[in-house]
Amino acid sequence: MHPKCPRDLLRVDAKDLRLCGEARLSMAHLTAYSVQWLTVWEIPSTYENVSVLNARLFPFKFTLAGFPEFPDAMCTNREILHLRPNNRGWGTSDPRKGVFLNEKGREAAAKVREAVGPPSFDGEVVPSEAPLADSGRSAKRTYSPAQDLRERRSRLLFRWFKEGRLEEADVVHLLGLLGLYDHTRPVELRREFKRLRDVASSLRDEEFLSFLDAVQKQFRAYLERQDTLHGRK
Repeated sequence: MHPKCPRDLLRVDAKDLRLCGEARLSMAHLTAYSVQWLTVWEIPSTYENVSVLNARLFPFKFTLAGFPEFPDAMCTNREILHLRPNNRGWGTSDPRKGVFLNEKGREAAAKVREAVGPPSFDGEVVPSEAPLADSGRSAKRTYSPAQDLRERRSRLLFRWFKEGRLEEADVVHLLGLLGLYDHTRPVELRREFKRLRDVASSLRDEEFLSFLDAVQKQFRAYLERQDTLHGRK
């Protein structure tokens, strides 16, 4: 089972309260876990989606008192604020784009995973997938350009391109393709995009080059935005 859309989140099974208590996990830890899995599944980490997933995974913490079938969105929003740089410093958030973890946030999410395991849907555990852009620690493996493109073809953005649904994609899907995050500098996004194009060119993969052309056209404004921190593109 691999969730394909936000509606699939309604089928997520609740985690064991006892396991969370034994690991002494804060509500911010639990929220980071939800955000990380949304990222892995390439589902937008909007406040709404995080609220629903929090409530499904951890109903004892993130549902309304007396109405356990409803998410407590205010509670989730409070924990999202706790993730920001001026608090725990585990990530960034934007009401329009969603929540994005940094390395500390991913480490917090990993702590929850060690305690409660991966999510399950209707009793079926989801495939154990590594978080996207895992800080480069595993990048010492022998690099294979062909394998690199095979892995990118498995991403949702490429599948939607093949199905003629690219116009439905959002920035989160672009970031999933590149294995990067919303707080990544624009110049780094463009560098990774160019690297993928160079790989496809070296392999003479015309289909993947056409895919990249279509992606660049759709997300041109996002890819070419100003690097405000450094004052350059």
